[in-house]
Amino acid sequence: MDKSEKKLKLPSWLNLTLIIGEIALTVFLVTVSIIVMVSINQGSGNEFIKWLAFHPLWFFILIVFPLIVLFLVNVFLLIKAVTESKEPGASTMTQEQLLEEAKRQAREEVMKELENK
Repeated sequence: MDKSEKKLKLPSWLNLTLIIGEIALTVFLVTVSIIVMVSINQGSGNEFIKWLAFHPLWFFILIVFPLIVLFLVNVFLLIKAVTESKEPGASTMTQEQLLEEAKRQAREEVMKELENK
């Protein structure tokens, strides 16, 4: 079995749903963090925002840490996608596959020359 056959492929609708969910979560967390930072100086906001403003450890655990995790996951996926995006060519073929391809191309060229004569 080839390595590409063992990979888990998500359906496109699930992949799209996960991307939209990640974007929505990131926007929500960034928005809440901005509101908390603004409300620290003004002393305004609802109870949850005030609570987060006065409890920096929980602010870090609930808002900042998930943003850091999302960032690291996205960096990992980017690196994984870049390293796996090899064009199909000679570098990915084994020696036997290269020989088979060369023989096939040689046969095609000979057949074309015979047809032309």
